[in-house]
Amino acid sequence: MAAERIDQAYLITGLDCPACAERVVHRMEKESWVSECNIDYGAGKIYLTAEKRPLEDIDRIVSSVEEAFHVAPIPEKPSKRVAWDKGMWVKLIRVVAAFLLSGVTTFAMMGLGIGHDYLWTVLFPVNLVAWLLAGYDVAWRFIKNVIHLRNIFDEAFLMTIASLGAFLLPLIAMDEMSFFDAVMVVSLYQLGDLFDIVASRKSHNAIVEAVNLKSESATRIGKAGLETVKPEELQVGDLVMVKVGESFPSDGTIVSGEGNVDVSSLTGEFVPVYKKKGDEVLSGTTLKSGNLTVQITKPYSSSTLAKIMTLVENSGRGKSKAEKFISVFSKYYTPCVVALAALVTVLPPLFLGIGDVGTWTTWLRVGLSFLVIACPCAIVLSVPLSYFAGIGLASKNGLIVKGSPYFDKLLHVKTVVSDKTGTLTYGDFQVTTWHLYGLDKHTFMHYLKCAESRSAHPIAKAIVGDASDALQLASEQEGYEEIAGHGIKTRYHGEEILAGNGKLMRQFGIAYDEAKEEGTVVHLAVNGSYKGYVVLNDVIRRESRKMVDGLHSLGIAVKLFTGDQEKNAEAVGAELGLNQVKAGLLPEEKSELLKGEIAKAPGSVAFIGDGINDAPSIALADVGVAMGGIGSDSSISSADLVIMNDDPSKLVSAIKIAKKARFRAVSIIVLGLLIKASIMLVSAFLGDAFPMWVAVLADTGLTVVMVLYAYSLLYEKVK
Repeated sequence: MAAERIDQAYLITGLDCPACAERVVHRMEKESWVSECNIDYGAGKIYLTAEKRPLEDIDRIVSSVEEAFHVAPIPEKPSKRVAWDKGMWVKLIRVVAAFLLSGVTTFAMMGLGIGHDYLWTVLFPVNLVAWLLAGYDVAWRFIKNVIHLRNIFDEAFLMTIASLGAFLLPLIAMDEMSFFDAVMVVSLYQLGDLFDIVASRKSHNAIVEAVNLKSESATRIGKAGLETVKPEELQVGDLVMVKVGESFPSDGTIVSGEGNVDVSSLTGEFVPVYKKKGDEVLSGTTLKSGNLTVQITKPYSSSTLAKIMTLVENSGRGKSKAEKFISVFSKYYTPCVVALAALVTVLPPLFLGIGDVGTWTTWLRVGLSFLVIACPCAIVLSVPLSYFAGIGLASKNGLIVKGSPYFDKLLHVKTVVSDKTGTLTYGDFQVTTWHLYGLDKHTFMHYLKCAESRSAHPIAKAIVGDASDALQLASEQEGYEEIAGHGIKTRYHGEEILAGNGKLMRQFGIAYDEAKEEGTVVHLAVNGSYKGYVVLNDVIRRESRKMVDGLHSLGIAVKLFTGDQEKNAEAVGAELGLNQVKAGLLPEEKSELLKGEIAKAPGSVAFIGDGINDAPSIALADVGVAMGGIGSDSSISSADLVIMNDDPSKLVSAIKIAKKARFRAVSIIVLGLLIKASIMLVSAFLGDAFPMWVAVLADTGLTVVMVLYAYSLLYEKVK
C-alpha cells in the first residue's frame, strides 16, 4: 500500500531567480513519491504534497539542481532577512569596479583619439576583464545549463549571448563602444538583480513584522514566586503576570487588574481595547497600560497566535491564475524572443544589402538589443510579488488568506451565504425588553437569576451573566426541577418560582401575556402569581450592516442559512436587508442547501461561519470564511480565509484586496509587454543610434518600477 502523502513546507536557500525555482519544481515533481511541488520565491519556501521523507533526501534532490540550493526546517519564529548581505556587497563592488575599469579606459582612449588603434591590444582585454569581473557568475550559470542539458532559455542565456555578441561586433566593424556596451549589459543586469533581491527581502520582512508577534518569555506566578518561562512551557490554568509593553504569551482570561490592550497586530484595529477582570485576551496582543494577571486557557500550540503563524507560513502554497500564466508564459516567451532576434538579425540584411558590412552590423546590434530588452525579469518577479504583498496587506488588516489562489476565487464571488449566531450576531443573548407586574426590575431579575442559576442552557447563562452570587443563589434552592422544553420550577426561601416559556405557564394553569416582540421569551411566576416576562435577543453585530451594504455595492447577494427559529432569522434578515433567509436548518441540511446554491449561482459562492457545525459548509463552499477569534478550530482549519477580529465586514476588505492584487498583476503583464514591444520597435527604428546599454537600462528600470509598484500594495489603505 502506498504511503500517505501529506502537505509539507521547508525553507529553501540559494535561489537567485524565479527560473531557478521553476527548475527545482520540475526536478522535484519527477520523483514518484511527490504529488505536487510549489516554491514561493518571495518567501523562500518550498511546499510539497508528498510522502514523508527525511530532510536529507529532499535536500539531496534540491541541491542536485544547483549545489547552492538547500532546504531546511522552517523556524518556529519567522526571522527577518538582512536586506544586504556580504555576498550582495561583493557583487556590488564587482559591478562598480567593472564599470569604472571599462568606462574610464574606453572614454579616455576615445578622448585621445587612439581607440581604433588599440582596439584589440588594449580595449578588448581590459573590457574582457571588466566583463568577467561583473558577470562571470551569469556566464557560468549559462554554461552549467548547457552542460546539464537544462532549458537554457533564461535571463542568464539572454545576458550572456547579448554581451558576447557585443564583443563580436568589432570583428565586422571598428566599433570600440561595443566593448563598453558588453560590460554595461551584464553590469546593469546585475544591479537590477540586486534590487530585485532587496525588494523581495523587504516584502518578506514586512510580512514577518505583521505576524511575528510571539513573546520570547512569560512571567509565571508559581508557588515559589515569579519565574520566567517560555510560552511553550505554560499549561492551562497557569497564572502569568503581564506588564506594560509585554505581549500576552498565550490566550487567557484576566483574573485581576485592568488595562488597555493593543490588538492591532491581530485585527488591524489601532484603537486600544479596554480589558478588565473576566475578559479574554489573545496571544500576540500587547498591554499598553495597566498591570494584569492572566489565567492561561489554551496551551501555546492551540493559541490564536499559533494558528495565525501556521496559516501565514502556509499562505504561499499554490499559485494564482496570473502566477500560473507567468510560469507557462516564461517557458515559451524567451525561446520566441530568441527566434525573433535571430530573424531580425538575419532577414533585413538579406533584403537591404547582403554584402554590406554596415547593414549586418546595424541589424546585429538590433538583434542583440532585442535579447536584452526581452528579458522577462520585470514580469516574472513582479506578478508573484503582487500577490505576496496582497497577503501581507490582508495580514495587516486582520485577515489571513491561505494562499494567492483564493484571491482569484474571491474575485468571482457572486453570492455570500452566512450563518447567523456568532457571525451576523454576537452569539450572546441579551435582555432587550421587560414587561413587569408588581415587581421592580431589580427584584424581578433577582427571582429570574435565582431560577436560572443552576441551568446550563444558553438562555439561562445569558440571564445569570457573571453574577457573583450565582453559586449562593443555587445553594439556597429546594426542589429544583428543570422541565425539558418548558422551563424551571424551584423553591427559594419558601417561595415557589416558575421561569420558562408559555408551555410552562399553561402546565401550571397560570394566565400570562403573549409577547408581541420578536425574540426568546421567558415568563416569571412567583407563588402562582404572574409577574411578567422578558425578551432576549441575540444582538446583531454593528459590522453586519456594513458587510451586507458593502457586498451589495459590489453586486454580491447575501443569504442567511441558520439553525435558529424562523421568526428570529426573518427579523435579522429584514433588519440587514438580506436577499434570502432559510431557518431551522440542521448542519447537514445547511450543507445540502449550500450545494444547491453552488450549482445554480452565476459565480463563486462564499460561506461565512464560526462554529464547529459550520465546518462542513465552510469546507464545501468555493470560498470558506471563518471567524477566527471566536471560531472553532475545525471551522478555521476548513476555511480559506480567516477573519481574526470576528468583524464580518472584513470580508468586503478581503475582496477589495484581492481586486487590488489582481489589478496590479494584470497591469504588470499588459504594460510590461507593451513597454518592451515599444522599446524593441524604437531600437529597430534607430539601429546603430540605439546603444545596447540603453536597452539594458530600460529593462532594469522597468523591473525597478514594476517591483516597486507590486511592493507598494503592502502599504495601501483598505476602506
